Formats: sequence, C-alpha cells, structure tokens
Amino acid sequence: MRQGFLAFALAAAGCIAPLSDREDPRVAVGGSSALAAAFVQVGAETGVPAELLAALSYAETRFEIVDAHAHGHASLGLLGLSPEELAFGAGLAGETDLAARTQAVAGLRAGAMLIKERAPGARSLEDYLAAFDDELRDELTTLLARGVDAGGVTIAARPSLDRTTGDGGFGSVTQALGNADYGPALWNAAYSGNYQTANRTKVDHIVIHDTEGSYTGTISWFKNASSNVSAHYVIKSSNGEVTQMVKEKDVAWHDACFNTTTVGIEHEGYAAMPDKWFTEAMYVSSAKLSAYLADKYGIPKERGFIVGHGDAPDCSDHTDPGPGWNWAHYIDLVKTGGAPMFLAGEATVDGPITLTSGERTTVTVTISNSGNAAWDLDATRLGTAAPQDRESAFFVDGDWISTNRATAVDAKVEPGATGTFTFEVVAPEVREPTMYDEGFQLVQEGTTWFGPEVHVVFNVVPEGEDGGCSAGGGGSGASACAMLLVGALVSRRRRRRARGL
Repeated sequence: MRQGFLAFALAAAGCIAPLSDREDPRVAVGGSSALAAAFVQVGAETGVPAELLAALSYAETRFEIVDAHAHGHASLGLLGLSPEELAFGAGLAGETDLAARTQAVAGLRAGAMLIKERAPGARSLEDYLAAFDDELRDELTTLLARGVDAGGVTIAARPSLDRTTGDGGFGSVTQALGNADYGPALWNAAYSGNYQTANRTKVDHIVIHDTEGSYTGTISWFKNASSNVSAHYVIKSSNGEVTQMVKEKDVAWHDACFNTTTVGIEHEGYAAMPDKWFTEAMYVSSAKLSAYLADKYGIPKERGFIVGHGDAPDCSDHTDPGPGWNWAHYIDLVKTGGAPMFLAGEATVDGPITLTSGERTTVTVTISNSGNAAWDLDATRLGTAAPQDRESAFFVDGDWISTNRATAVDAKVEPGATGTFTFEVVAPEVREPTMYDEGFQLVQEGTTWFGPEVHVVFNVVPEGEDGGCSAGGGGSGASACAMLLVGALVSRRRRRRARGL
C-alpha cells in the first residue's frame, strides 16, 4: 500500500546506537514452520539479520505470500513489496519476478538485497533499523522488543530494544501534535491532492474498509502524490492505534461515488486472512471511533448506516472487508461501547510426569474462553506466573518467545471456544531428584493478565537415574509427580483439569 515499505530515512545507517550490551538471543528465529529456516538461510546468505526479515514479513503480511491489489497499488510476496520494489530486488538477487512473487526464499532474497542496496553501510541489527523511516522502524522495533509467536515462527524477544512503557492496551494511544478531530487519534495528514477540501457538516454513513496492506504502508500510500486516494482514519491491527489523515469536514476519496457524506475507516489487513488481521484490539478501537462518529453526526448505530465498502451503494466493485469481518460483534461493540472482557474457564494440561535432566518434551495447555473477547494470534500468550514474569528454568531457546513467555495461542479463539497453547520444555540439570512447580497464566499483551493460575509440577531426576514417581529435593513439596493447580493442588491424574474465572 505504501510507495515502498523500504522508504528509508536519509540519515546515515547506524545513527541509532546499540541500546544495551545484553547478550542477544542465541536462537533469534526458530519454530516449526519451514519459513523459520528460510529466514535463517537468507539472513546467513545476505548478512541482513534473520530476525529483521522475519519481523518485516510479520508486519507486512503475517508470514503469508500475498498478491493483493487495492486503492491502485499492489502488495506482493512474503514481504508485501510493491511491483517496482519486487522487480528491482529480484534483479539484484538474481531471481525472476515470478519466483520473488510466489516463493518464500526468492522473495526474501529480493527483499534482503533491496535492503542492502538502500543501506550499504549497515552491519548490526540497530544499523539496519536506523535505515528505515520512522513509522516502520518504530513498528519493527516494537515487534523485535516483545517478540513474535505466530504461524509456526518464533522471533525471540529483545527487551533491550524497548524504549516505550508498553502499547497501553486497546486504542490507547498518545495524542500527536496536529489537529485530529478524534481525541485518541494520531494526526498524519494525507497529501492535499488526495482528497477534496470542504466544509461539510452532514455525515450520514460510516464506511468500513480493509487496507489489503499494512498500516504503515497505507499511511505512506495516502501521503503519496500519485495515489489519488485517502481515508479519514486508519486503524492498526495489533493494538488498535488510530491515525487520522483527512479532516472529517473534508471529503476523503475512499469509496468512489459514495464519498460526499461518508467517513471512511481503513483497517489494516487482508480480507482473505481475517483471523490473522481483524483482532479484538482493532474491533474495540474501531467501534469506539464509530460510536464517536455516530453520536457526533446522529448516525444510527446499525448495519445499513455503518456499512462495508462492498455493501455501500457506490459505483465500485470492491468487496472489503469481506465475509470474515464479524459484523454482529462489531455493531454490538458500537452500540454498547463496552470494553472487552478477558476471562478463562476450564483448563487442562497434558504433559510428562517425570523428566530427566536435559530431556526435551512438549506440554499442551487447553483453556476455555469464557469472556466476550476473542483471543488473537500472537496477542494472547501464556506467561510465567508465581510470580508473574519470572524466568523459567524450563525455557527452550528457539521455541519460547522469551524466558517469561512460553507461547502464544495456537489459533484464534472466539468466545465460548477452547484455545490451545503448545510449547516445549527442557528439564534443568539437577544432582538429585527435584520437584519443580511451574506456574503460568494467560496475558493479553499490553492489556491484562487473566484466567486461572495454572501450575505444572515436574519431577526432574539426574541423567542416568530412574525417576520413578517420588518427590525429592526442593520444589513445592507436593507428593504427586505432575499435576495442575489453581491456587491449590486439585488432581493427581496425568491429564489435569482446573476451573478458573
């Protein structure tokens, strides 16, 4: 959607000094997906850090190869390149355009060589980050600081990169300098030739769009003098951040011949991948904005007045935001203005009873969603508890996001459904049989901890010994080898259940 996602700043590469001398993650990119190996391979071939390529792919396409066209622009391949970027990068990499569009490794090579062409002096991760424009650099830095776990790819968290105090939760953004009509919005004006200056006071419809591209790319494209398109607002998928680009009194060019009395809201993402892009954070933030607009202009808070681009009585052939947009949930949020409730009910843990030092195995936690908000990919995670955010002795480098985040939910979980959290553990070295009480809890990043405190108790024995089922050494003092606890021990079965709020 942008003129180019690699719209680099003019400052010299390396202008951002390393922020910490903390040891980097030993495995920067891991996971079960073949893409993890592709990021590592191309990173080694080109010198562009694998974690940067992975973060860029997640930011632009959520690790999908795309071929999307909207608002007169295209997003192509695993990195969401424009046609011009893809062709140039493919040429530098010795790949065909077709291969760069359709194959992961070829597309990554094209993107990596394009990055190196624009930042020839870069050597470190910080050097490469410094070469990107402010908006994309901030997004990539945030992703790398908190880590990513989605689609079978894990990008290890680098907390030393975090120069913020957190994303503040749903739609809670800092007011930027400017003249945004909507209080929580950032102001970033579209190019003046991409909308019609007016002085309208009548607005009778709200039009919901998706960008078919990334948040920063869409903002860049609306600022591009050649695009001839714009929208009043753009909303970010991950945290619901709102950017206003056209004043409400002016006519944005977002919906062909249905622009005159409408406000257009663009939502980051692709209609073909609703579970990956249409997050609860986005729904809540957008609903608050639509409720504000409805109250301000007297628009009924119902379908027919709040419409999708594909439903609008215009002269275009657009179909966004597509059938994956949850209209019932969205309109309910607009009507009530209610905050999402994150709750978790029954939990089950499936894992081994006894482990030998150095042994690596898989643990699966399933928990029911008893709230009114969906659990989103990479946003709803299983964090360490008792105490919260402790470093776990069972951390597996390359599988866990960080020592205090075991995993994110395996797939999006709607209210009333059950979510699965799968992760590996490796038993620490012990000299005698030792009982470990490992506590975990759900966390909606930047928003809240919630649900039952889930404890898995492992009996770890030294290498070469028969563990049996006796509890030796320290630990919790429990008498069973493995069990699930919610404040207290409640079961001695291999499959353990608990009920939470």
